[in-house]
Amino acid sequence: MAKACRALRTLAAPVPVSGALHSLHCMTTEQKTPARKTVRRPRSQAQRERVLARASETGDAVGVQAFERGLEVIRAFTNEQRPLTMSEVAEITQQSRAATRRLLGTLVKLKYASTDGHTYRLTPAVLELGYAYLSSNQFWDRVQPYMQEVVTELNESSSVGVLDLPHVVYVARVAARRIVQHLSVSVGTRLPAAVSAMGRLLLAYQPRSVVAQYLKENPLQRHTPHTIVDDDAFFEALDVARGQGWIMVNEEFEIGLRSIAVPLRDRQGNVVAAMNVGAPSSRVSAEQMLAEFLPVIREAANKANHALSLG
Repeated sequence: MAKACRALRTLAAPVPVSGALHSLHCMTTEQKTPARKTVRRPRSQAQRERVLARASETGDAVGVQAFERGLEVIRAFTNEQRPLTMSEVAEITQQSRAATRRLLGTLVKLKYASTDGHTYRLTPAVLELGYAYLSSNQFWDRVQPYMQEVVTELNESSSVGVLDLPHVVYVARVAARRIVQHLSVSVGTRLPAAVSAMGRLLLAYQPRSVVAQYLKENPLQRHTPHTIVDDDAFFEALDVARGQGWIMVNEEFEIGLRSIAVPLRDRQGNVVAAMNVGAPSSRVSAEQMLAEFLPVIREAANKANHALSLG
């Protein structure tokens, strides 16, 4: 998070004409960027300095252009489940190959992308860029009423989490009044993404390359006899979750606890967080969770998604 904030502060400073992107935006979306104002190349150094000075004063600095173009590069990967070549990114963003090469190089330097020398892919580090908004009061204010509806109807606790790999981080929670003698969580709690319902659901909406890198750096570990520890089975579970739009995790992190999660989306339809409801397996069967809990939390998430889409 600190690195992302420093990158954003760097962006605010004037940037040389030849400079590449010095920062990244806090969300990756499919929304088109506003039309860019261009700075005509002056014929002399004095003219160049005057143009840059005026651009800085009016908010049209080259750094703003680099920022917009950098966002376009990130968006090129949004719906892709595979690495992209530099030429493919240039074609998708309709930018020159030279500019695309510089921007991709900056993403790699900032560790928001990686390359094998031929193709590029986003890294899990890019997920931290949206964390500030998702942890904010604005986000909480929009989702809390619908989490409360879930808790009121089901009398079980509900949470919202975001990815900050290798963890899922709880950013909002409404606790039920009944006492649960199981896993204790609160806002700020971090759990391994692979074995929590919210974390696994959010992984399902990440590019396969991001998940593969995550598994390489964080091999699956057995927490209970029910934990998935085979990579192929894990990817299969992610495919199923993405296809059906929800996931239930049964006692994979802690015996006696099951949870179901659904996605939360921004105004462009991108999955940015997950909402869950959990319960002791001694009190709620898997069949009951699917029949009674899933419709309730899905309805709540739909309402929350509408609220989030308004701004």
